[in-house]
Amino acid sequence: MSEEQNISIIKHIVDLINQRKLPQLAELTHPNFKRHDLAGALPEVSGTDGPVNLIQMVLHAIPDIRYHIEQIVAKNDRVVVQLRGTGTHQGEFLGVSGTGKRIEWNGINIYRFAEGKVIETWQLVDVWGLMRQIRQES
Repeated sequence: MSEEQNISIIKHIVDLINQRKLPQLAELTHPNFKRHDLAGALPEVSGTDGPVNLIQMVLHAIPDIRYHIEQIVAKNDRVVVQLRGTGTHQGEFLGVSGTGKRIEWNGINIYRFAEGKVIETWQLVDVWGLMRQIRQES
């Protein structure tokens, strides 16, 4: 697949998450998928159901989550995305009960493609900044 096609797939994945059309994510995920969490905050998942299960866990904590692509570039079989997430912390997240606070965070994801599907990701979220917002006294 071309770099432009890979970028299009990542944009589509972000749209599916924002629209809560999670079952469709499995169609874009390679059966040998593996997620690497570079911050070590969230579970590393694998397989076609792994991303869906992880996003459902995050949606439990931040039900109105929205992802915004700030930058996206592709080279060969890789796509790099700078993302901004926004939402309201409503449920338990990383050991902290829901606070009702509006939060915003940044992250960088690297996606690797094989056979037209995402087979591997490396994700780095600003967990420190996110947790600082959640734990901050109002």
